[in-house]
Amino acid sequence: MQLLARLKDGHTYLELSDKVLGSKSFMFKFQFINDEYYLSKSSQHLSQYLGSKLKGINNYNIKEIEKKLFSFIPQENEVSTKYYLSSKIVEPKILEYLDIKTDDYITLHLELEQKVFSVQILPEDYKNEMISIESKIPNIADTLSKKNVNWAKVIPKYKVFFLQYNKCEEDKDFDLRKIIDKFEQSKMSTLVIDLRNNTGGDSDILEPLLNYLRKNGTRFKKIILTGLDTYSSAIINLLELSSLSNTISLGEIPHGNPTHYGEVKSFVLPNSGLQVFCSSKLFSSVGYDLGESFKPNHIISNDMESLRKGIDKQMEYISQIV
Repeated sequence: MQLLARLKDGHTYLELSDKVLGSKSFMFKFQFINDEYYLSKSSQHLSQYLGSKLKGINNYNIKEIEKKLFSFIPQENEVSTKYYLSSKIVEPKILEYLDIKTDDYITLHLELEQKVFSVQILPEDYKNEMISIESKIPNIADTLSKKNVNWAKVIPKYKVFFLQYNKCEEDKDFDLRKIIDKFEQSKMSTLVIDLRNNTGGDSDILEPLLNYLRKNGTRFKKIILTGLDTYSSAIINLLELSSLSNTISLGEIPHGNPTHYGEVKSFVLPNSGLQVFCSSKLFSSVGYDLGESFKPNHIISNDMESLRKGIDKQMEYISQIV
C-alpha cells in the first residue's frame, strides 16, 4: 500500500479485500470541513457524538496522525491527506502497523460543544450500517442531501435552477435532455451544476448538456459547485463547464487534478491472489501540470455550525452573487 501510494495516483491501489485488512473496521467516518475533521457517520454507539471534532486517537493528536499516515496516502495535491485520512483510520491493521492502536479497542478524543470526550470503540463488521449526521438534522437544505444519483429542480429561494450531478454514469431515471427542457421552461437566468459529491465515471455522459450550453450558454449565468470529493471524470466535466462563457466556479479545492492518470485496468498478483488496480493513461489538461489542483473562482467551505443548522453555506453565498 505504501509503495503504490508513492505513485501519487488515487486510481492505482491494492484492492482492500478481507485478505488484506480483514472483515472488521471501526464504524465511523470523519469529514474534513473547514480545516478540521468532524464525525459525519457512525455506529449507534457513537451517534450521540455526530458533529464532534476529532482531536486525536489514543496517545496521538490529529496532526501526529496525519504525519503517520502520510506514506499510506497518494499525495496527488495539497488536499489529498485531508481527503483520504478518514478511510485509513477506520482500518485496525493500518493503525496497528503504525503503533497508533495497541489494544483491541481505540480511544477517540472528541470535542463537542466545547467539551472533550474520550470514547472507547471496538471494530465491527464493516458491512454494518452507519447513521449519518444528515439524518439527525431537522429541515436540512435539499442541496445538502443526495436524493438520487442525479436530480434537478428550481429553488425559488436562490432564484436558480439547480442540478445535482452526483455520478458520471447513465441513469434511466435521469434524462439530461428532459432536464434541459425543464430548465428552459423554468425561465431561470442562473443554472447551478453541483459536482461536490461526484467522484467520476464516464465524462461523456454530460455531453448533451455541454452541447446545449455551448450553443445557448451566453443567455444565462452558470455556477459550478466543487467539493473535496470531486474527482476523475468529474474533474474533466468541471474543466469543460468552467471553460464556457459566463461561468463561475465556487466551493472547495477538489482532491482530483485536471492533469491526472486514469482509465483504470487491473491485474492479479499470482502468488497472493490479490488484485491491483492501476491507471493506464495520462489525461493532460492545458495549463495544468501533474499535481496541480483546480482552484475555484470563489473558494468557499462549508462549516459545521452551518451544517448543524441544515444550512448550505455555498448556496447561501450564491444568493449574494446572483
